[in-house]
Amino acid sequence: MGKVGMKQLAEMIGMSASTVSRAFRSPHLVHPKTRERILQVARETEYIYDAAAGDFSRKISTVIGVLVPTTKRSLFSESLLAIQDKTQEKNFSVIIGNTKYDSAVEAHLLKQFQGRRVAGMILTGFGLGHEKLVEDIIKSGIPCVVIWEKLDSDVISYVGFDNYKAAYSITKYLISLRHRRIGLIIGPYSKMGRTRKRLEGYRAALTDHGIAVDMSLVVEKDLDLLEGKQGMIRLLGLEQPPTAVFAASDTLAIGALAGAREMGCRVPDDVSLVGFDNIEFAAYCEPPLTTIRIPAYQMGQLAVRTLLEIIEKGTPETHQYCLETDLIIRDSCAEFKS
Repeated sequence: MGKVGMKQLAEMIGMSASTVSRAFRSPHLVHPKTRERILQVARETEYIYDAAAGDFSRKISTVIGVLVPTTKRSLFSESLLAIQDKTQEKNFSVIIGNTKYDSAVEAHLLKQFQGRRVAGMILTGFGLGHEKLVEDIIKSGIPCVVIWEKLDSDVISYVGFDNYKAAYSITKYLISLRHRRIGLIIGPYSKMGRTRKRLEGYRAALTDHGIAVDMSLVVEKDLDLLEGKQGMIRLLGLEQPPTAVFAASDTLAIGALAGAREMGCRVPDDVSLVGFDNIEFAAYCEPPLTTIRIPAYQMGQLAVRTLLEIIEKGTPETHQYCLETDLIIRDSCAEFKS
């Protein structure tokens, strides 16, 4: 059999071409049994829907642009999986850009997505100084939803959590264990707003409990295992090393565990350690990591639902959701005994 077109497919099924087209581009508008019949015949005849042609003919896009800092971190992958699951349900497709925590790369990708006239964008935060760029994209008619952050903006939609509050709570937990010299290994807070909020939460918790902030105990690192290891080695090599360390991502924390071992320090006997994110591996470390649970999958799901609602209404709206995080206490911390 030669290549089957939509008109031929419709004739084979005994339905109108518009119904067949709707089954592919707007499946939620077609009865499930009708759509399944169409998809079954499409599979049997190896029919492939031309989404690009459909978008062109209707002068709209069914492509969502998604920006992430890196695809190497499993937690971002969890949000991406949710985004893919939910967009496929509505017959939208996704293109992904990896910013690499680079401001210039992020700006280029944002403008590239805008030039392609994507239906909307989901941004895993954005670099410091890019708020106006995002606002201008929204004003141009492309809705954007930011995830992983609670923004101080009246015009940008977000589905995030309070990074400041979460960092404050886990630092306060270490203080409740009588630690007063608490180190921090943190990602690029000089580039990312949400990471800066974690630094601010850490500092505020110390100050509120009468502990002086010592920036020699703060190490800014890229988010990978080696950087976490090196950060811990640096902190434990100080003349007055910390008795507890807050690694502001589980990736950094797992690397920090290796750094502690290399320095001959036991966790938690010699130094307590907490992470942030609650990635799957955190529960299987030795010892299992105390950390902050992030609703990564839920953020991705709700972001897609929010974005598609704005797209379908065709009017600029701002939706803002701040989800809850949880402190997960495991075995990597102990009370400080002077």
